[in-house]
Amino acid sequence: MNFYIYIAVICLASYLFGCFSTARIIAKTFRSMNIYKVGSGYADTENIFSNISKSLGILVGLIDIAKVYIILWLLSYLHDYLGYSDITLTKNITLFIFGFFLILGHTLPVTNKFKGGRGLFNYTGLMLFFIPIPMLAVLALSFILVMFFKQIRFSNFLIVLLPPIIAFFVDTDHDLNVIMAITAFLMGVLNFIVCKRLGEL
Repeated sequence: MNFYIYIAVICLASYLFGCFSTARIIAKTFRSMNIYKVGSGYADTENIFSNISKSLGILVGLIDIAKVYIILWLLSYLHDYLGYSDITLTKNITLFIFGFFLILGHTLPVTNKFKGGRGLFNYTGLMLFFIPIPMLAVLALSFILVMFFKQIRFSNFLIVLLPPIIAFFVDTDHDLNVIMAITAFLMGVLNFIVCKRLGEL
């Protein structure tokens, strides 16, 4: 398969897969509720956690993390199987693109008039795939900030920005660090769009 056709097909598939909302499915399955008519009206983990069930909110978050991680793991093997693994940088870039399109589908889903969640847990799955130790360290810090200081928004910003910064100091792969920094910036832009729609900015 032509490499550029492969990229286009997987990007489209990743976006469409991201459009399938875990929050919507969980809310409908376990509570027979339409997530779009509850709380903020957004199909995201925070809406489930705050307005339906904390345990279901945690479940949605874990599934969203696992969803991206597992898809990237499978795509990594597909990438190698199709013979595109000769250049590590190319593989990293393409996997980050695929992961970002998954997040894009979650935050701006065509299936719900481009009204989606923040994609924070999807982003966490992406970062866990590439830089697990920095991401786990930031998650632990964020957990403390939320549980003891109720700093939800601040912890969200830390989850987006801090992992690439930590990786810059502990990881010698300059190209990968640049890719992660760009991804964090794009994630910040997506979150800005979602927060504006929610009236939080």
